[in-house]
Amino acid sequence: MSVAGLLRISAEALESKAVVAAWAEFREELHADPALNIRRGDMLRARKLAAGQGRPRVASVRRGPNKAEQWAYRQVLRRGLGVIAGLPGTTVGTAVGRGMSVTDTASSLLARLSSRRTADGTPAPAIIRTNTPTSSWYELTPAPTPAAPSLVEGLPYASAELEGLLEAAEFVAYCAYQHHARRHNRRFLWEWFPELLPGAEGPMEL
Repeated sequence: MSVAGLLRISAEALESKAVVAAWAEFREELHADPALNIRRGDMLRARKLAAGQGRPRVASVRRGPNKAEQWAYRQVLRRGLGVIAGLPGTTVGTAVGRGMSVTDTASSLLARLSSRRTADGTPAPAIIRTNTPTSSWYELTPAPTPAAPSLVEGLPYASAELEGLLEAAEFVAYCAYQHHARRHNRRFLWEWFPELLPGAEGPMEL
């Protein structure tokens, strides 16, 4: 299965940059945490954090963090979900593509969201990141009949701000996937998603 994480952010929260500021504050707390070695420019990747991968706190010849440090990095995921639960003007959701590739899931999700915008009669931007290193902005606009979303040339926000929103969405998607897939080597993650994001919408079946 392929799972997508959704962050539906109100126009007011997006324009005021309140959501971006909340995530930036979380990142700054991680940077200041003596149990971690997370630098300001580091990208938070959910899969690596779940594996306990990160820089060891004290430079040594060891190949990576010790067990205590690994658990501290895994806890970053849990802390992040707590931050996401409190993001202003933000609703969390998930979508599931069973037997679908990541690319097909993203395409189906865009089509579903575009249809919603038509039903609601309101436009909205959408950010999609697949397993490629690039991200794309799409403009979802109302139409008499469901139409393909249009790709927006150029990012409407600074790239650093975009990365923060993508990190948060990736936390949602990864933890939701572990909740549904029940991977044995990630048993500690199985219930984090429903526990910390009990009001999450979905999963939307694609």
